[in-house]
Formats: sequence, structure tokens, C-alpha cells
Amino acid sequence: MKVPNAARKGKLRRGLGVPWLFAAAYSAVGFSIYFALGVVAERGLGLTPLIFLVAGLLFGLTTLSYVEGSAMLRERGGSSSFARHAFNELVSFVAGWAILLDYLIVIALAAISLPHYLVPIWSGFDDKGSELLFAAAVIAGASLLNIMNVTGRGRQRSLAFIALADLALQLAVIGVGIFVVMHPDRLTAQLDLFSHPSLRDIIYAAVVAMLAYAGIEAASDLAPDIQVSRRDLKRIASLGAIAVPLVYAGMAAIALMAVPVVAGPHGPETALGNQYIQDPVLGVVSAFHPHWLAEIMRWVVALVAAPVLFWAATTSMLGVSRHTYTLAINRQIPSWLGKLEKRRATPYVAITICGLIAFGLVAVTQNIKVLAGLYAFGATLAITIAHLSVIRLRVTMPDKLRPFRIPWGMAWGPAQLPIPAIIAAIASGLAFLSVLAFHSTARWVGIGWMAFGLTFYVVYRKFIEGTSLTKRVSVGEAALTKQIPEVEFSNLLVPVFGTKLDDDIVATAGRLAAAERADGGGEGESRLQLVYVIEVPLTLPLDAELPPEREAQARRALERAREVGEEYEDVGVSTEVIRARKTGAGIVEAASRAHSEAIIIGGEPPTKIRGGGRLGGIGAAKPAEIGAATEYVLKKAPCRVLLTAPPEPEAPAALDASIDGHP
Repeated sequence: MKVPNAARKGKLRRGLGVPWLFAAAYSAVGFSIYFALGVVAERGLGLTPLIFLVAGLLFGLTTLSYVEGSAMLRERGGSSSFARHAFNELVSFVAGWAILLDYLIVIALAAISLPHYLVPIWSGFDDKGSELLFAAAVIAGASLLNIMNVTGRGRQRSLAFIALADLALQLAVIGVGIFVVMHPDRLTAQLDLFSHPSLRDIIYAAVVAMLAYAGIEAASDLAPDIQVSRRDLKRIASLGAIAVPLVYAGMAAIALMAVPVVAGPHGPETALGNQYIQDPVLGVVSAFHPHWLAEIMRWVVALVAAPVLFWAATTSMLGVSRHTYTLAINRQIPSWLGKLEKRRATPYVAITICGLIAFGLVAVTQNIKVLAGLYAFGATLAITIAHLSVIRLRVTMPDKLRPFRIPWGMAWGPAQLPIPAIIAAIASGLAFLSVLAFHSTARWVGIGWMAFGLTFYVVYRKFIEGTSLTKRVSVGEAALTKQIPEVEFSNLLVPVFGTKLDDDIVATAGRLAAAERADGGGEGESRLQLVYVIEVPLTLPLDAELPPEREAQARRALERAREVGEEYEDVGVSTEVIRARKTGAGIVEAASRAHSEAIIIGGEPPTKIRGGGRLGGIGAAKPAEIGAATEYVLKKAPCRVLLTAPPEPEAPAALDASIDGHP
């Protein structure tokens, strides 16, 4: 298969600069401090800053795995996408179902916390009734914006601005806190290691601290939208892995000095874990002195935290929409769940259902601690699968282009296994086991969620689709925009020309044939007939002996095309070399003989001959994609003709950023 020039040279086009890219990525994780701080402090007590640092080490290792996987595959889906390529569809679904749970939990957490951060504006936001109504409004607003596709495109700069405001506020809280509440002795005043907090509390808090890095899956979804060089990927990964844990640990240290651990009726406690558990950052700045400074900081927190949390709910719902779309096109959930709104191409059914589930979580629990434990269940499971997938991809795809590669590898046959990913896989696996052991509500609700999803998956794949649980079956976007196919294409003819566009054209035909089968059309398997037309000059008979290299070129092109076509289940592939005086005539003859229902042909690139048809170029009255062979097929074909346009020309080399080192 021919690789595009940019990929062959190890280049990716540059989009936003490194500071903007870091800010966009930070926006996907930085919001969680507004509800994670209180949950961790409730059990971690004086060790909370250290717990955030330890969790930050795992976050740093996880960042490396997600950057390598996302940059290599350049697909949405995060852990689910990694597992699809490393293992199979069943493992991919397990990761994807866990990720979906986490998206819903983040939406619920943001919706619960947001009204409490508006208390400086109106004290009524702290009432239970107001909280529920406002949370419903937040979820409804996030759902509506995503159905309307307001956040679907060009959102990186908006994310970056919000992230910069978020980061500036957190640094301001740390900076001001250093001057007004700097009492390091308060961190250890009530500390009795392995007693207050106990070992179980430390493990519990450390796992829940992963909530502070909620959104890493959403950050990985930026991969198809943002293109950077390998050097910039290293900068972003390093900066994120160091800066995020340090900021969170700094926030925790200031918080425990401002709202210290004190002796309570049932042992040491901090108001961050009870009175301020739903708005811990607001509780921290409320303890600043003098009073006027605390009031100013409370208003600043309200004005920044509210849009940050609403944007967190909105982007998490965007993650839901993209995630359900990915599950639907890979036939892991039914098409009607991922059905796209025709005008805006958004999965409105999935968004609506997930919005209702998120509101149900808010209405039933209204408890951040329960939701945090449930988040830890999904996150540790998905992250463990992500690490294992990246490790396995090093073995199964050792030569795959990797714009970013995790450092420090160990030899395993011809492959280099990433030691950081191995360590992280073990750590996150143990964290998942600790959730099962210590988080009773998360254990049973999480297991129930996964059991329901797997049962649904097995029934859908085996008894409704009648397909394998592990083999990939994908369909195009068109399958999600209609209930019943208007036209059945079970017998398609695909001309092959031996160019780099063949793979895309055959893949398009394969998706159409697979979609027809998946939507219940036709009897038996769909067919792709791949033909290569060799033009024979009029000076020679059609059966004349031709140079061996021409036959060999045709066979190579057809064999490569066959490999692409056979990736689609229930689609039969046949190949044929045809001799004809003209390419177009040969294609039409083959379609007539095979009774093809449609011909899938690639558009021809614009002619370089100026002056139109008089000088041998393409006439001005015809589109640039219509060349001589295509024009003949369009006029003479005995069936439908689907024309696929050639891709846009590559960007000038000046826009490319060179990647150095090992691919």
C-alpha cells in the first residue's frame, strides 16, 4: 500500500502552537479539581497533596500511552480504539462501555457542582431543590448544544481560552494562598500514618484521586483534529505529565492549610470532605484573610468555575456523541442508537438518552462521593486496557508509523515493549482491583453496568446481526442517517487502476456492501468484483501477448485491492483482468456481464492541459473529476455509477513540521 508523502517523510501538518495545544488538552482534565479535591481530602486528610502527586505519576505514564496510541492511529475512541487494533471488537466494546460510563459520570459531577459555585452570586443555589433544577438545566443545555452541533467544529481555541482562565485561577489560588494561609505545620497536625488516615483510606483516596484526571479520553479525541510534529508531541506530553500533578498537589496543599484537618467526633476530619465537598475550591478561598480578599476570590472562583464546569459537561457530552457514533459505525450498538440528525450529522438519539441517564444519576444519588467511586471503576478499567493495547500494538504492529513513541523500551523478539506502559498497566490493574475491594457501591453498580452492556452486545451481535463477537464489522455514516436503505447494493463493480486512491475506493465499496448486509438487505453475502482494464492498442489483437510487466502490475493492484475488500465481513471479493480497446468500454462491458447493481469509480484528478477539450484536456463544461474513462462509464453504464472525488491536494511543504528520530 502506498503511503502518502507526508506520512512517508514522518510529517504531520501543524495546527495550533504548543501553548495553545497544551491549553486545549488541559481544558479536558483541569476542570476536575473543582469536585475531586473534596472527595480525596475526605479520606486522604493530611496526605492529600502526596496522594495527588502519586496519582499524578500514574497520570503521567497514562498520558504517554494515550499520546502514542492516539498519534499512531489518529482515530477517535481512545482506549476503545486502541483495543480494536490490538485485540478485537469484544475487548474494544468493554473499554468503550466503561468510557461511556465515565463520560456520564463527569456530566453528572459537573452538573451537581456548578450551582454550588454560584453561591457568591445567590445563596439559593445551595438548596437541594435549586441544585436539582440547575443540574437539569446544565445537562439539558449541554445536550442541546451538542444536538445543534455548536461545539462540533473549531472548538480548540475556545477550549484553550477557557483552559487558560482555569489554569490562571488555580495558580492564583496557590499564589495568594502562599502569602495568606502558609502554615505547613497544619498538614501534619492530625496526621498519624496508617491510622489517620488508615492504609485502606489511603488506597481509597489514591484511586478516587484519578477523578482529578477525568477527561483524558476526551483529550485523546483531539487527535484527529490537531496535528503536530513529534517534537511538539513530546513537549505537550512532558508538560502535561509534570504540570497537571504539580498544580493539583499545590492546590491540595493550600487547601489543607486553609481548611485544615481538625479533631472531630469520629476522628480527624476536614471541612473540605463534608461542608465544602461539592465546592471545595470555593471553601478554600473563603478561608483566606482579610475578609475583603476572600470575597474577591469567591467572586473570581464563581465567574471562572461556572463556565469551566459547564464547558466540562458540554465537552463530555461531545465525547458521548462521538463515542456512540464510533460504537454504531463499528456495529457494537444498533444503528438507531447512533442515528445521525440529517442536517447537522449529530447522534441526537444517543445524546438524548445519555442526557436522561446523566440526570438520573444526579437525581438518584446527589452524592459526589458515590459518583467519584463509580468513575474510578470505569477509569481504571479503561486505562488498564489502554496500556495493555499500546503494549500489544508494539508486538503486532512494530513497523507502524509512530509520531510519538514512549521512551525506555525492553526487547521482546523484534519488538520494543514500553516499560512505562507495563508499569502503568500493573498499577492501574491493581487500582481497578482496589475499587472492587473497597468501593462497594461502585463495585456493584459498575459490575451491573458492564454486565448489562455485555449482555446487550452479545444479543445484538449474535442474534440480531448474526455476526462474530470479535471480528470488526464497520459501516459508513450513511447507515446512521436512515432507517431502511433506499437502494440495495449487493453486487458492486470496482475498477482498479493501481494508484494510491484504490484503497479508499475499495474501502468505500466495502462499506456500502457491508452496510447493505448489516441493514438486513439482500440474500447471502454481498459481492465486490474488482476489475483491472488493460488497454490494448488497435494495432494488436485483443488476445495478443503483452509485456509481462503489464500483467504483473495488474495482478499486484488486484491483490492489494482484494486485501482491502476482504476486511469487510460477509462481502465476497473476486478479481479479474480485462483487455479492452478503451478503459471505459472495458468497465461497462464487465458491469453488463456481471449484472452489477452499481459501479464505484474514483474521480480523475484535474487535467494539467489548459485550453479544455480542444487541446486534449477536460472541457470547461464538465467537472474536473470527469475524465475520458469516467465520462464513458457515466454515459454507457447499465447500472448506477457512484463517483468518488479525489482528495484535496496536500498542503505546501512549508506548513509541515519535520519529525526526527525513529518513526
